Amino acid sequence: MEKGLLYYLNGNVQMGMESTRHMIELCDDEALRACLLDDLHAYEKFENAIVRIKGKKLIKPLSPMAEAGTEWAMDMKITFNDSVENMAKMLIKGYDMGIKDISENLERFSDSEEDDKELAKGYLRFMKEARARYEGFAAGSCH
Repeated sequence: MEKGLLYYLNGNVQMGMESTRHMIELCDDEALRACLLDDLHAYEKFENAIVRIKGKKLIKPLSPMAEAGTEWAMDMKITFNDSVENMAKMLIKGYDMGIKDISENLERFSDSEEDDKELAKGYLRFMKEARARYEGFAAGSCH
């Protein structure tokens, strides 16, 4: 079975969900935590949409090594600097990687079914909006 857009979209959503859950555990700032909880809710909606339309399509599972590596890197960065600004910069970097990944996969799988492409485009919009929201935290103006 061919790996398509939905396969890679699912991997991106799963990584975002797990990273967000871990960041929620580490975050003490109420405003940042509220944004993270909103993001987690959005990720869950995208996950549910993927489940609804996937049918028999192959879905990429989240690699336990990737998840552990991401959590370890987050823990190390926060150990040395647990400021809201630092956490926001980490989130921005994660969103940048996700935006790049989904943009490339939308181009790579341009012949995907319309439902798959619309979901990926909606996810891309979500990531860009979330990234912009964290810019304010990184600048120190949202808490």
